[in-house]
Amino acid sequence: MEQTPSSPVNLRHALHEVAVHPLQSLVPPWSWKAAAFAATVRGLAFFVTNLPAGRGEATKALIVEAVFAFLTGGVIGAISQQLRRAEPVWATAAVVWIGMPGVMLLAQSGVHHLAKTPHLSGGLVLSFCLSAVSAAFSWYAMRHGAMLGGSQETTIAHDLASLPKILLDFLMAVPRCAAAFLRKAKY
Repeated sequence: MEQTPSSPVNLRHALHEVAVHPLQSLVPPWSWKAAAFAATVRGLAFFVTNLPAGRGEATKALIVEAVFAFLTGGVIGAISQQLRRAEPVWATAAVVWIGMPGVMLLAQSGVHHLAKTPHLSGGLVLSFCLSAVSAAFSWYAMRHGAMLGGSQETTIAHDLASLPKILLDFLMAVPRCAAAFLRKAKY
């Protein structure tokens, strides 16, 4: 279901395609970039939150989370890529920012319960927050032509050159929306 860069698609249709054709929708654009980033950041989050239980437990939590995050981060990146042109944008943003990390949190909780991770709640909260922000940023970057996988994969050089401007635009999105809302409210 990979779209051309400019073709908008209905959110419901895009989600249906991912659910009905998961291999075609997720394997070609599986995002190794998102997977590596997620494994590193979320693995470290679980390491830090489990240090009070000792280095061995913290290391075990890091490994469990890094493996889990590598798999789910790549899938979330692939879904984000499939949704990068989905409309309405506000609903797609909610799915990417809250929905996908929320579903991942449920699975993550089960994995860490099975692994008997000692300080689970702190790791889950921190991981959810990091996942939500990174999923939102990845989706935003993909909407702007960076961090793509599959047949539309962008090079690391392209991503590194593009990401500073995209990051600044991402950070300014909320102030821009608030200003636009306030301008509309005046009239």
